[in-house]
Amino acid sequence: MYYHIISSDLDGTLLAPNSSLTDLTINVVQSLVKKGVYFIIATGRHYFEAIKVRNNLGILTFLITSNGARIYDPYDQLVYSSNVNKYVILDLIKLCSLDKDILIQLYSHDSWYISNNYSNNGVNLYNSFGFKYTLLDLKNLIFLDFNKVFFTSSNLNKLHFLQKYILDNFKSKVNVNFSCSNCLEVVSNEVSKGNALQLVSNLLGISLKKCLSFGDGMNDKDMLEISGKGCIMKNGQHFLKESLSDFEVIGSNFEDGVANYLIKIFNLLE
Repeated sequence: MYYHIISSDLDGTLLAPNSSLTDLTINVVQSLVKKGVYFIIATGRHYFEAIKVRNNLGILTFLITSNGARIYDPYDQLVYSSNVNKYVILDLIKLCSLDKDILIQLYSHDSWYISNNYSNNGVNLYNSFGFKYTLLDLKNLIFLDFNKVFFTSSNLNKLHFLQKYILDNFKSKVNVNFSCSNCLEVVSNEVSKGNALQLVSNLLGISLKKCLSFGDGMNDKDMLEISGKGCIMKNGQHFLKESLSDFEVIGSNFEDGVANYLIKIFNLLE
């Protein structure tokens, strides 16, 4: 089958382990776009990070950012936005703000905030493509709107406890998923990469049966399910592979898994 839309996650999927794009990936994506294929970036990252990746690819494309809480057209016009319930955020920050094992991070429309729970939090090791964080002032929290709140920790048991707490108390208000083993992400209940991809597909007038998607985390699950074909990275989360056990597993992001798969599917020359 010939696919007209390709939708790809970034971290753990399209990006190499050092958060860069390889020359092979850039060349393959550009070749497909020249053939008239729509290449869509679908990421949990902020818009300001996603546009850097798009610019490095050298293409015009829809951007699904913050796990679908913000969608931008190829000319950077906002076509969809949704924020997390403010009182849910206040409750979760109250729960976690004194826990030095958990780093709280939040995305507003144009900013990235982090809690200062502990100084050695590793946030500076995260390649944010020049997007700078601001320390969160809890006194200003009520005046701000956030499209995503996420929690990172090396204590995975605490994150799983937090996920259970969120589902027990706010299941009807939020979507909550692990994007990777140490990052728990919370968005509004109507927000997901799958819902965002459906919206973009409608805007393009192309059936999702003609969409090929790639992902590695549980926040990619409904995007993979809704597509004509969804592929899981070899380095993908165990829970994702378990829940989509009949989906094809392709090469890892260590070995240009997406690019090499596209070369095979579209009969491209390297």
